[in-house]
Amino acid sequence: SDLVNAGKTSLLRTLTRRVNFGEVSERPGTTRHVEAVDLQVDGSAAVRFFDTPGLEDAVALGEHMEGLDKAATPPERTRLFLQGPEAHGVFEQEAKVLRALLDVDAAFLVIDAREPVLPKFRAEIELLNGCARPVLPVLNFVRDAASREAAWKELLSAYGLHVVVRFDAAAPFVGAERELYRDLATLLRDRRAQQIGRAHV
Repeated sequence: SDLVNAGKTSLLRTLTRRVNFGEVSERPGTTRHVEAVDLQVDGSAAVRFFDTPGLEDAVALGEHMEGLDKAATPPERTRLFLQGPEAHGVFEQEAKVLRALLDVDAAFLVIDAREPVLPKFRAEIELLNGCARPVLPVLNFVRDAASREAAWKELLSAYGLHVVVRFDAAAPFVGAERELYRDLATLLRDRRAQQIGRAHV
């Protein structure tokens, strides 16, 4: 996923039963590099997850990418950006996320449902959609009294993201993981016969 400090690493710890995976803190931007972790089923990797940093300045990157080849498709524009100097400079963190996203089968967009729905999140969703990979939003912390679940669902629907998984990394509820994996399997229907999938979180 890609919203900063939304609970991406905590979600992966829950899904993979790897309580020591990554670093978790209240500080925004704790995850600085792309890290892989496998979901083991019967001794082999069934799904490989990639934990990425959040997108730190999606608005500025979106404006930069608008200035690239207008005739290019969104994923072609993303690749043009990754080939340019900005991907190793001012937008280095964002480049890590987008590079990972182009290399996976599907992505979880982990959202802290308690966050206000700010305009910057539109830019983040547009950047992710521009990679042309299936995106499964995961609304995290939905049980919190401060949850803005309805507003988030409205925004996600506006970008064609109608299937949303409800989750709570702080207090996981029965069936939530099963629902998440079922929806991921639907997104990856063509990969079901293969042993390993790759998911960006």
